Amino acid sequence: MTGVQATRKTIRWGRTHMILWISLVMLGLLFSLYAIRFLEIRRLNHNLATLKSEETLAFAMQQELRSRLALKDDPATIELSAREQLGLIKPGEEKVIFIKGE
Repeated sequence: MTGVQATRKTIRWGRTHMILWISLVMLGLLFSLYAIRFLEIRRLNHNLATLKSEETLAFAMQQELRSRLALKDDPATIELSAREQLGLIKPGEEKVIFIKGE
């Protein structure tokens, strides 16, 4: 092999390896981006599931509060609350207090 042929072979071999390395680096970068996106999507799906369960609990609590609010103006509920919390006694009624024995 002459000097010129050896130089051409070295140049070709160098270009081939350079293209191979560039391809591997690009492939590595693409894989890294894919992995990062995959992990981000997984995290977001987990957050979405958590938020949906919290939303379900919030709707249940809202329904309970609305039903309690609807009973707020009911005369029987008002009387019961007054008897339990304030010790309401109507005229003609006697208050009975139970004392626990030993």
